[in-house]
Amino acid sequence: MVWIVVILIATVVAYLVLDRLIRLPKVSNFANKFVLITGCDSGFGRELAIRLDKMGFPVFAACLGQEGRRSLEENCSSRLVTLSLNVADTRSIQEAFKFVQQSLPNEKSLWAVVNNAGVGGTIGTMEMIPLESYISTCGINLFGPIEISRTFAPLLRKSQGRLVFMTSVMGRYPATPGPYSVSKFGIEAFGDVCRHDLSAFGIKVSMIEPGYFKTNILSPLLDGAKEAYAKTEQEVREAYGKDYLDQTAAGVGAMQVYASPDTHKVVDAYVSALTSVYPRPRYVVGTDAKLVYLPLAFLPEWIGDTLLASLKKRLSAKTTQIQ
Repeated sequence: MVWIVVILIATVVAYLVLDRLIRLPKVSNFANKFVLITGCDSGFGRELAIRLDKMGFPVFAACLGQEGRRSLEENCSSRLVTLSLNVADTRSIQEAFKFVQQSLPNEKSLWAVVNNAGVGGTIGTMEMIPLESYISTCGINLFGPIEISRTFAPLLRKSQGRLVFMTSVMGRYPATPGPYSVSKFGIEAFGDVCRHDLSAFGIKVSMIEPGYFKTNILSPLLDGAKEAYAKTEQEVREAYGKDYLDQTAAGVGAMQVYASPDTHKVVDAYVSALTSVYPRPRYVVGTDAKLVYLPLAFLPEWIGDTLLASLKKRLSAKTTQIQ
């Protein structure tokens, strides 16, 4: 029995060491590898665009607003070119494709497409969140990346490049209620589909699965929850109790207080997915993602539900004390 345990431990250790070693070889000639990134106005997309520009990659930084474009242009080299893109608008995606295609030195130059753009959606119970919130959130977090990936796939086939998705550990375990988790479960599935379909063409597909990090995506959550609550029928509000909004505010506060400030770790995962000869199919990023939410996904549901409820209660109580 002891030998079996030793063999199992040795096998796991050997696997982990090998898994780390095969990620070490990197691709070369960054100057010839163009990268398109969506959602570069702020957060991870902006940080990645700046990082890749410093590394020597030519970057197409797609932004929703003009302010994001101006900021990047002022802080980056001429290798970085900005463009306007609304990932929820098919016409905007087609215009972006034409711009990128015409800007490339040759048809094999687009090395990677990074589907980074995303929103947090509405926080609330399933009875309080209207269908429109699911549609709008999935339009940006799910259907947008699907259409962008379909549109740019021909160029990636020619370069045998990379397709990268910003998903979330909430796409493995829905600790965040409503539209966000639904959209992230969907993009996880689509990422797997892309990996299966595109591997024959030499395209590597990776998904970035962060936990909670301090980005602008957390800022509007409480206002959205209050708006959804205000539009909810009185019967439903009474069913969830008079303390519902206070509890929701404490939960959102816990996300903001305990979210990691180390956003560079997510950017590091992006860079690995773009530069490793053998990138990981999935990059789980963040202590909470690795030690809390991902393990919950593998537990029996009743255990996971009990632990999650207890965790939320403790975090909310601590956040209330801090505030």
